[in-house]
Amino acid sequence: MKTYDKEVFEKLILLVRKEDEFAGKWLVENDCRELKEFWDACDGMEKSFRWLLENNFRQLAATVDALDGNDKAKVFLLRSGNGELAAFVEAAAGSQKAISWLLKFNHQGWVLVAKEFFEMENKKNKNFFSTFLNFGNPYR
Repeated sequence: MKTYDKEVFEKLILLVRKEDEFAGKWLVENDCRELKEFWDACDGMEKSFRWLLENNFRQLAATVDALDGNDKAKVFLLRSGNGELAAFVEAAAGSQKAISWLLKFNHQGWVLVAKEFFEMENKKNKNFFSTFLNFGNPYR
């Protein structure tokens, strides 16, 4: 697994937030296409998931699967020496233990990305439940 500097993680976060239309292009131009494809695969693009597999980024493809709840993918990450990605998956779900582990082993960038994933998922769930609970409310 490649090691990424702070600027790369910042661009990935901007891509996740959809705040910078050029963040994906920047990642590709700076030899980090796999992270653009990773985000696109997380966002449901099957073509990007296949790209990860075909270009030997199986650990990122497994991370996408693990984020979708596939425990076998998490086991693969651990057995293949990608503990930081397995911890990232847990941190994205809100695990304080995983966040502490990532910080202890100097993976601050993955902590920041996990925070974005966590907040994005919470916002999605909040919007679903608030819409569900207000459905049919005549006082809306």
